[in-house]
Order: sequence, then C-alpha cells, then structure tokens
Amino acid sequence: MGAEGVEISEGQHRPPSQPTGTAPRAAAYAAQANDAVRAQLEAGFFARLVPGVLAEAGGGRLLDLGCGDGLAARLAGSALTEYTGVDFRDHLRGGHPGEHVVHDLRDGCGPVGAEPFDVYLATFGVISHLRPPQLERLLREIAAHARPGSVIALEALGLGSLEWPRLWETEPGDRRSLPYRLASDVAVHPWSPRELWALHREAGLRPVRVLDRSVQAGPKIGEGRYWPGLPPLRGALDDLLEGRGEAAARDVLAQPLPPLPAGRAAAAHQTLAGRRHRLAAGRGGTPTGLARAVWALEARSGGGFGHGLTVVARKP
Repeated sequence: MGAEGVEISEGQHRPPSQPTGTAPRAAAYAAQANDAVRAQLEAGFFARLVPGVLAEAGGGRLLDLGCGDGLAARLAGSALTEYTGVDFRDHLRGGHPGEHVVHDLRDGCGPVGAEPFDVYLATFGVISHLRPPQLERLLREIAAHARPGSVIALEALGLGSLEWPRLWETEPGDRRSLPYRLASDVAVHPWSPRELWALHREAGLRPVRVLDRSVQAGPKIGEGRYWPGLPPLRGALDDLLEGRGEAAARDVLAQPLPPLPAGRAAAAHQTLAGRRHRLAAGRGGTPTGLARAVWALEARSGGGFGHGLTVVARKP
C-alpha cells in the first residue's frame, strides 16, 4: 500500500563512536518494558517482516540500526548470512550474533564498513528518536551506502497514533516533539506516511509500501499523559495474554473512545473501536484467543495510525 493508504482491515565489537552526551542518553534506554504484547504480538510482526525483506532483497547481509538486544538477528532465521547491529549501548558482549558497532544514530550510520548491506533495518520506532535533520542525514547516508536493489525498512512512530491526538495536526519540527518515558524521558518525533515517503525520495530511495503496527496497543495508550480518557487497551491485552482478569479486560476493550480531533485518524480509530467492541461482547474461547483476535483486527493499514509506522523502500 502506498503513502496514501488509509485502510483499516481484518559478535564482534568495533570501536565506539560516541558523541558527547551519549552516556546519559543511553541510560534512558537501559530499562525498557518487555510486556506480553511486545513478546507475543509485536515480535510476531517483526518475525514476518525481517525474513520477508531479506527475501525481497535477495541477500542475507543485514544492518540493524538501533539493534537493542539483537532480536532482528534471531528473527531472521536461515535467511541471515551476515549481521551488523548498531546501538549506542555497549551491552551485547557474549552471545550476540555477528558484529556490534557502538554508535549514536544521531550522527548517521556509523563505522559499518564500505560493503553495502542487502537490508537496512530499524525496528520499534527507532527513527523517531532522531530529530528531523538527523533523520534526513541518516537516510542520505543509507542511500549512499546501499547497493541498487537493497531494501530499507525503517520504523518511526506513527503521527496518527491514538496515543497523541493533540499532535495529529502539527507540522514536523519542535512543536511535534514530545517527551516519551523509558527509564527516563527521551524526545521522540512521530511522522505521517506522506512525510516519510517524501523524505525517502529526497534522499534518493524509492518507497514501496508503508505498514502500521500496534494501532490499538501503543505503550502509552491509557496513561493520560498525552490525551485524557483513552482506555488502557495495551494493559487489557497484556492481562488477557497472561491469563488474568478476563472480565476486567473485556470491560476495557468495550469502553468507547473519548472525543477526538475530527479527521481521518479519528474515523479510523473509531471504526477499529467498533470492531473491538463486538469482539469484547462475545463469549467463549480463551483469554489468549480473544487478545489475538483483537490484535488481528488492526493489520494491514498503512495510514500512520499505529504506534509503529514502517516504510519499506529500495535503492534504485
């Protein structure tokens, strides 16, 4: 689906390259939630994406930007022939596949060698942790480094996410940046599909499709920090997956959404809420089955309505 899509339907370490101020920033990322939604549902999204883009690229050399614990390497399976992970935290010694480059993506790709990769990947909203000029630089460096036919699959935070309706009509830049709580607050910048599509093209990449993820299960939904009155949907799905509090979780899933700013994003979320309400009203099955049925409602949109928004592009 292109940038206009709005459908809602059923190893070895290399030397560090760290700018001043990286250590406090790295500490903010040290403790991240690993809840049941992430482990059982979101990881499944990437378990399909990673082997798929490697097959699409016709090669197994993977550059994992903001690699975290190296999940993408484990998900790649037999399609992976060579792996390099880039992260500003030097925490992956022992048991980590391939190479690990200690580097802050705010300063571009980093010292990843001259040989192009088949796939350039960023998962879990990594590129929204860069300011717009930093993202533009990263895209230009990827375009210069990649070979013709390389696949680039980079995930941002979706501007149309239910987590932050107050940002839906803001322009890119400082007014759209917001504090996002990990171990401490870090600044993030959500993006729309149209904007990311244009940035990729300006960098010399050819966007192919956009994919939403976690449309109704963003980590901040229901916290009230960015928009009041949202039901704690992610917590309800966590409870169902963990086999606890089914009645209370169904009640949360059946709650209406609060008033939202009018527009395409609100219409998409209200449509999804109606489908979720019908599932929550049903009986029978298991709590885990209900959680997975709710998750299955939100697949295949490319409108930027999810917590995660991946642009898949090619180097011409």
